[in-house]
Amino acid sequence: MLQKNTTKRLGYWLLHLHRLFDEATGRALAGEQLDRRQWQVLHAISIGVDEVARIDSAFAPFLAVDRASSYQPVIDDFVNRGWVTVNGKNVVLTEAGNAAHERAEKLVNAHAARSLTGISQEEFLAANDVLARIAANLESE
Repeated sequence: MLQKNTTKRLGYWLLHLHRLFDEATGRALAGEQLDRRQWQVLHAISIGVDEVARIDSAFAPFLAVDRASSYQPVIDDFVNRGWVTVNGKNVVLTEAGNAAHERAEKLVNAHAARSLTGISQEEFLAANDVLARIAANLESE
């Protein structure tokens, strides 16, 4: 058996990390008036995920956790901030949205560097790979 006799198994650490990431990212982005999910949506738009349906699909696990059906309200908020425009189904960052993304990305990158202190790139990639394989195993059941 791969897991020790402990109450702090994989599921515990995944949920604990999820909560910690949400809280820490929120603190890091407080000055930009963004939370973790808003950041994720903003970043997705910046890398070309340009439709609400595609954003929802990309973040489906978070929708479930957030008990939401769509991140359309986040897009609507970004429209109100002047960060995105919506043309039909396409969501596009404005100049102000690009600037907001750049500011937020610096904060998120600094936060990520702090949270990964003492972890090599190889360890990080290996951990990510293991988690992806566990998910694939569970999805194939």
